[in-house]
Amino acid sequence: MLITVIDMKRFLCLFLILLTVAFCCGCGGDESEDSEQLTYYYTAEYQDDMVNTIQRYNRWCSSHSTEDMKIKLIEFDNYETMSQRLNIEVMSGGGPDLFSNYMDLPFEKLMQGGTFRDLNELIENDTAEDKIDLSAYNQTIMDAGMYDGKRYFAPVFYRIHTLVGEREDLEQFGMPTEQGYHLTFDNMDEVFAEYLENPGDLRFMNDDVRVGGVNAETVIFQLVNAQSDFENNSVSFEEGFQDKLELLSQLREHSVFSGDGTEAESAEEKPVLFHPVVSFSNPIWMERMMNLLSGEFDDSFPEGFVYEPEVREPVMYTCFEDDESTYTASIVDAVFVNAKTKKDDKVLAFLKYVLGEHLQNLYAGTDEEYWSGGDGMDCLPVLNTAFDHCVRDAHKIIDYYGIELRTKDELSPITQALIEHIENVNSVVLYFDLYHSNYDKNVAIPILQEYWDGKIDAQKCEDNLASATKIYILE
Repeated sequence: MLITVIDMKRFLCLFLILLTVAFCCGCGGDESEDSEQLTYYYTAEYQDDMVNTIQRYNRWCSSHSTEDMKIKLIEFDNYETMSQRLNIEVMSGGGPDLFSNYMDLPFEKLMQGGTFRDLNELIENDTAEDKIDLSAYNQTIMDAGMYDGKRYFAPVFYRIHTLVGEREDLEQFGMPTEQGYHLTFDNMDEVFAEYLENPGDLRFMNDDVRVGGVNAETVIFQLVNAQSDFENNSVSFEEGFQDKLELLSQLREHSVFSGDGTEAESAEEKPVLFHPVVSFSNPIWMERMMNLLSGEFDDSFPEGFVYEPEVREPVMYTCFEDDESTYTASIVDAVFVNAKTKKDDKVLAFLKYVLGEHLQNLYAGTDEEYWSGGDGMDCLPVLNTAFDHCVRDAHKIIDYYGIELRTKDELSPITQALIEHIENVNSVVLYFDLYHSNYDKNVAIPILQEYWDGKIDAQKCEDNLASATKIYILE
């Protein structure tokens, strides 16, 4: 009788999964999808840079008479519907051909469960003349995709998180003012001591992560995430975690939050200590900001153009590193391939495109097409030669119309500090936006919200995070 009950439960579970998949197939996506094309799921309501890249790739295919290589974009009404469909299909061994780190999936767990293709096999078995040469790329960033000796994803672009404030504001609170100051979870209590004692009208940050990818809450997620080793399935909350959580939560309380789900008040309405909108990752963008602040080239702008800077003497900090020796980068775009996908030629064609010289230079802002109205992002390329262009092109001063005015002999101190940070990167996070990582969204955020709402204390918060994370890792 016991066996019968267990079998019945398994049958019902499988039946519900299949029923839900069938239901989702009827309410989202495209049932007429061409099985010969690679597929990718997206929703227009969520900013997914991979969609822009795929659209550009499809246009490239059209212009090169390779229509059969195009990727089919399957649109869903909203992010929640897409996430439900994705998780159900992946659980039952299906899903699209391509995934990215913008999707709501437990990637750390799936990489160990056989869901994704080992990209090393694809690359090594390629006999074409334009075979991908992995040695031509930033090894630290690229190796972030390595788990148990297999390469489960290919990073395409990345960013570093920095904090940029006004020198006068920092001096007001006795905070360091050297460019590239290494702010860590260990020294932050000393750095923010005077500020927390009497912040006045100056808020810590605003809550918009769209530009800088970081705010007071994502810094707390970063602290929580550092307590787990997903690759080795271990959870260990360090001594002093509660003190760090309490201090960061105070900084969160001193940040600009709307509180009602609407857009937060702008930094102009409520002045802030750090400005994510000027926390650039790319040396080109950072140096051009400094050129604007100098006012030396105001004549190059159209008549009537007025630039009102948020900061006039910017100082850059690294953004809450784990310790003095850690320099962290976050991946902006990562490509995963479904293990069931057998369209190797199409996968390789797309990987060669996103890792190729043209796109790497274009999105990093070193391609002339960018200045003629093409795409551009404040990101860093994984291709070494493209990054070298970022450093060299940072010396150029470009006017409003994309015309080079002259070449500088020396970069500003803040840009030099930025480049030094990039060159020291030794830790890589898969997610650019931690709000949408599966772990933070489903495990960390609900528990932290209870703490912020005063429903539990710091000790209970730590205990709940530890137990919930262990369940998440092992389930």
